[in-house]
Amino acid sequence: MCLSLLSPSNTKAAPLFELARDTISDSDLGATGVTHDFLASTTQAIPANGYFEIVFPADFSNVLVGNVTCPSSGTPGVSGNTVTCTYGSDLAAGPYQILVADVTNPATAGSYVINLYTKNSGATVIERSSVAVAVIDDVTVTASVDPYLTFFIYGLAISSEVNSVITTGSSTSQLMAFGVLSGSASSTLGQGIRVTTNAPNGFIVTVSQDHNLLSGNGADIDSFLNGNPASTTAYAWVQPTVNINDENTWGHFGVTSDDDSLSGGDEFGTSLYKGMEGTDPLTVMYSTGPADGATDSIGSTTVAYTIGISELQEMGDYSNTLTYVCTPTF
Repeated sequence: MCLSLLSPSNTKAAPLFELARDTISDSDLGATGVTHDFLASTTQAIPANGYFEIVFPADFSNVLVGNVTCPSSGTPGVSGNTVTCTYGSDLAAGPYQILVADVTNPATAGSYVINLYTKNSGATVIERSSVAVAVIDDVTVTASVDPYLTFFIYGLAISSEVNSVITTGSSTSQLMAFGVLSGSASSTLGQGIRVTTNAPNGFIVTVSQDHNLLSGNGADIDSFLNGNPASTTAYAWVQPTVNINDENTWGHFGVTSDDDSLSGGDEFGTSLYKGMEGTDPLTVMYSTGPADGATDSIGSTTVAYTIGISELQEMGDYSNTLTYVCTPTF
């Protein structure tokens, strides 16, 4: 807090400065490291070996000569709480700034008067003034903002682009129906994610499955790649390799995300996929700060799911359940 007061009236015989004030850098009780910025505008010259004199009340402390900056190359001095700036030759009348730094404020609230003088070499007062500074308790301002989070999943239309992959069908927020799968081409559906939050440390969105895509007869469509989940490193999409002796190679299911700022960076690159590893969560969206629900890779992204099968994939109706979880860090 900064306070500047013009000099009050004074009835002593010596004339008053034209202007005098003291601007302090902090008015808190007991504040340390406080700078007093004095402005004294004189109307009479200070003769050779004369000086400015500033007298602090005893309630102020740490008034040290090394913290005094005198105008016009004056020589600083301190005796107790009295500061002087002495001049070896005449100093013309005019406005002068004197800085006294690193002072410690009084511990008691109140208005304190500091006296300023110009004097000749015989200590006779030439001009004078008094300034008052108020030392008060700082004002503490408090406010509270409630945590906020909205998490929204939505479907994507056919031919939507997700991380340079084009969807082959449409989806809703609650259903991805791939329909009849072809053994000669992969099928891709996608969903969008929007997060709005004021979490200062951001959030993470994961997706997990309750199990691999299963049919009623117990057959499954395995995880990309060929039943060996690529859950850490992402790879370009490939169709199952098809080994008659290994059912894991007859079909697989993979995930790609358009978020290029995951905790490990652009983990899904361009058109790269990871596999689901059992029921473990897979990170598909990440942010290190608040999100607006709209900005790409901060508040919004899209995720695509691709299934590729071979002619050996067992017949049946397959299904599983995906669960998205958004975890903010407040």
